[in-house]
Amino acid sequence: MKKRKPTIKDIARRLDISVSTVSRAIRGAEDINPMTKKKVLDLAEKIGYKKSVLAAGLASKKSYLIGVIIPELTVPFFGRVILGIEQFLKPLGYDLIIVHSDEQEQKEKECIDILLDRQVDGILISLSFNTKSDLHLRKAMEEEVPIVVFDRILPNSELPIPRVIVDDFEAGYQATNHLINKGYKRIAFIAGPEDLYISQQRLKGYRTAMERNGFGTSADLIVPTLDLRRSVGKALDKLMVLKEKPDAIVALNDPIAFRVMRLLQKRGIEIPEKIAVMGISGDDMGELFNPSLTTIDQPAQEMGFVAANLLIDRMNAMKEAKNQGKVFIPMAIFKKLPISLIEREST
Repeated sequence: MKKRKPTIKDIARRLDISVSTVSRAIRGAEDINPMTKKKVLDLAEKIGYKKSVLAAGLASKKSYLIGVIIPELTVPFFGRVILGIEQFLKPLGYDLIIVHSDEQEQKEKECIDILLDRQVDGILISLSFNTKSDLHLRKAMEEEVPIVVFDRILPNSELPIPRVIVDDFEAGYQATNHLINKGYKRIAFIAGPEDLYISQQRLKGYRTAMERNGFGTSADLIVPTLDLRRSVGKALDKLMVLKEKPDAIVALNDPIAFRVMRLLQKRGIEIPEKIAVMGISGDDMGELFNPSLTTIDQPAQEMGFVAANLLIDRMNAMKEAKNQGKVFIPMAIFKKLPISLIEREST
């Protein structure tokens, strides 16, 4: 005989509270006592209760779906961000629709359309490296779907939306300063595309650290990668043909640093004895490399948590304004998260 699925009536009966209280607790209503909410959610998990998203959506005119757009699926950083997003949203009853732009602005626009068609309650997005326009973000706002941008932003966009980033200038500065303190003098920087904001900021931090310590920042030591992927070898080649080769390399991020280390090892160049390598991301894979990668840690999971929190705040503010018959006036919010050094063997 098929086992009956648990219902909110079962939870209400076992906790001796009303069905409406259980329903509000599962929906994440703000007027619920935190202890009561915890008891409801704990028991729901224990007995295997599954909330009907369709029923909840019909009752509240919400889909309980949040769209997440990331540039790449294979980068561990974004996986950690998604963990933070889930950590905040799952207890509130939301499910995620995760799509990726494959670092293409056109596909990013299509992702927005897909999520709007699915009637998501909100969108969290990290922009592709070649995104130049914010018209697709504006489209979501015009359809009253709140949006929060994380990690990669359009610095010149005037849209009044929340943004969550790390201090990329400080990341570039700390990475370079660490190498200088270790005694390296001819430090190169393998950057990203020239119009990528995080690359601009990290390069600015690199230049500032070099100049403050009395070192030059000659153009031959700064090499961009055009696509963050396939052109790393060409960037390294430009450094390796220099008459005075670098004694250390700061990479824009850990994935680039991993490629640099592999290519140096193929050439028989010892790390860090001949050339030190420094990353920026805090990727856990850095511990598994030989030598392990020194990096600047970005609080990726915290970034996801904060971004999701800001999204829910924006959704609640919009709902409150609507209930009061007022016009919601969005404001830009800028959250900058701190970074930290993880020192390992590559420096």
